[in-house]
Amino acid sequence: MRIVQKYGGTSVGSIEKIKNIADHIIKMKNEHNEIVVVVSAMGKMTDELIRKAKQITNNPNRRELDMLLSTGEQQTIALLTIALNHKGQPAISLTGSQAGIVTTGTHTKSKIKNINKERIEAHLKEGKIVIVAGFQGINENGDITTLGRGGSDTSAVALAAALNATCEIYTDVDGIYSVDPREYKEAKKLEEISYEEMMEMSNLGAGVMEVRAVELGKKYNIPIYVGKSLCQNNGTYIVEREQVMEQKLITGLSINENALMVNLLNLENEPKKIAYIFSVLGANDVNVDMISQSMSNGNKIDISFTCPLTEEDLLDKAIVLIKEHHPNIQISKKSDIIKVSVVGVGMISHSGVAAKIFDIFAENNISFYQITTSEISISFTIDKENKSKAVENIAKAFNL
Repeated sequence: MRIVQKYGGTSVGSIEKIKNIADHIIKMKNEHNEIVVVVSAMGKMTDELIRKAKQITNNPNRRELDMLLSTGEQQTIALLTIALNHKGQPAISLTGSQAGIVTTGTHTKSKIKNINKERIEAHLKEGKIVIVAGFQGINENGDITTLGRGGSDTSAVALAAALNATCEIYTDVDGIYSVDPREYKEAKKLEEISYEEMMEMSNLGAGVMEVRAVELGKKYNIPIYVGKSLCQNNGTYIVEREQVMEQKLITGLSINENALMVNLLNLENEPKKIAYIFSVLGANDVNVDMISQSMSNGNKIDISFTCPLTEEDLLDKAIVLIKEHHPNIQISKKSDIIKVSVVGVGMISHSGVAAKIFDIFAENNISFYQITTSEISISFTIDKENKSKAVENIAKAFNL
């Protein structure tokens, strides 16, 4: 039986933890014939590397940033492999490129294009445990690229798909909760959650799983187990919707603090001019979300949208070009907001969720700026100062 396991940065955050993980992996090798292990950088290593780069410039070259960030995982794979070999277990470490992970797209947020698995297969046949650096690969130019936050999850699921293996994601939490327990202490742990719900929650801000990893799991029908490192199997399984035993109206609540609201005022209501604005944003890799429009005076309109706060440098470049094309436009940014979203496949067949949330906001004097919906989610942008009040009251109302 083949298995791909992924261990997050907290799980391998010290030499002692790496030794403990090595013991656990050896035990698992005795139960499963072939094991591939994907690891993240130790602890806060990635943040530390970014901090060092920004001591030089607030806008480091993204190719060179990828080169720098990829060294975090390379330290972990080498140390874990040294530990396994020292304990008598044959193992070999591979960077993303050595593991055959081919990427495409923009530096610091590339996507996996395909995996050339021959080298991994050869090492597995030799009885070795293969330790792979998550979060990274190599593009068509031969450059090291990284996959963005949570990219090690994507690496693990992609490898599981390529190798026809099961996938287990180990982190510092014991499963997936209806609400981030740090934000709501009474949050319930979920035994199962559908791919669709997990993708929606991840896309809307839940940090426990990366949305691309769940997309791959659904595409290749790979059940994904999420649990705490070195614990028994009491975590959460991400599976097909039909396999979820209990269908609730609302499964979870996501909170996204990485949100920036942009207001475009005094814009002429002409489709070509509006299209130009969003073409420029797309060309500069700005991920636009939650678009709203309102009529202003005469033939003028106002447009608001949100994008990740971490992409503000990309946004600023786009704004320069937009202003050159629309000199009379007024542009403002608001960063003291968050996005709160409720998610549940039960909304497909039940109505009244939005009305209930409007009532909660009215009763607690919470204003919102934008609202968007999908078949299984409703999202609001609100002031950060109202986060705790909104989360607690929504969670209680829907028994999360």
